[in-house]
Amino acid sequence: MDGTHTGDLLAGDDDGPEEVNDLLDDGGDTVSGASRSLLAERSPDATKTTVLLRDELGLPTVGEIGGDLLGVEAEAAARDTGLPGRAVGLPPRPVPDTVIDEADHPGLALRAVSLRGDRNRARGLPRQESFGLYPLEHAGEPFVLAVTACAFPSVRDADRVRRLLWRGAAAEIAGLAAPLRDPEHFRKLCAQLLGRALEYGPTGALTAALLRLSPEGETTDCLLFGTDVASARLLRGGEWEPLPATLPADPDGIHVNGHRIAPGEALLLCGSGLSGPMADAETAERLAAQWGSGRVPGRMEFAWQLDFRADGHDDDRTAVCLWGL
Repeated sequence: MDGTHTGDLLAGDDDGPEEVNDLLDDGGDTVSGASRSLLAERSPDATKTTVLLRDELGLPTVGEIGGDLLGVEAEAAARDTGLPGRAVGLPPRPVPDTVIDEADHPGLALRAVSLRGDRNRARGLPRQESFGLYPLEHAGEPFVLAVTACAFPSVRDADRVRRLLWRGAAAEIAGLAAPLRDPEHFRKLCAQLLGRALEYGPTGALTAALLRLSPEGETTDCLLFGTDVASARLLRGGEWEPLPATLPADPDGIHVNGHRIAPGEALLLCGSGLSGPMADAETAERLAAQWGSGRVPGRMEFAWQLDFRADGHDDDRTAVCLWGL
């Protein structure tokens, strides 16, 4: 496949030793192979650095907030720091405060970020949202699946449902990539995939965009489906346009939308942590100016652009933006 793609492409499936996957995949799949090896070795030097940092600042580090100090045994952590090895009520493995990812293809650029909100930060709780970027292929044609999982009780729930949706979409890619000859059958297929992903866990806002990759300068076919109709909007000509469902919603609230992203347009998938602040015209105009200028921001710049305070909006903030090139 042409282009570069990081994140879940490197992680692949999450089969393998459960302990290693639990350690690395709680907050997303953006860790490179080299970093995975380093973390899995549980370096004593890294633990010592963490302890010194905590002593100097007088604050717990991310590793301590998540539970074990970079994977060392609880007894060693308690002995070296004088603190409990694991805080009561917090997850057993560290959850990254911020996860950033990107993917660049000849006709499409993707940037994604998930930030811990002020409310969870103030309570000392980890982030509860997640996203995934997955390359797929059918009949020799390349696709990308972007998924946001927001408003779930925990990041582990969000991770589980987005992975289940990815696996379901990969198994049904032939049906999803087919022309929309039978809208009712098409809607039912999307509803089945979302239903299976949410079947064994608590519900939340789950949204997916399946994009057929095209050469640079051509439009990109996009299939949107999800449980939150307000989670997707299109940036066109410097203005945000909501993307309501083009097919009738299921009684259980499943929405399906077939769309095309032209060069110079951008499709945004986000949770309420961003859609809420974007109800303010000034915030929406600022983001439109930043993302509609004809230049795709770098991944760190994209995260910085989303890291702003908004009165009355302290939820986690998760967003995936896709630019037609």
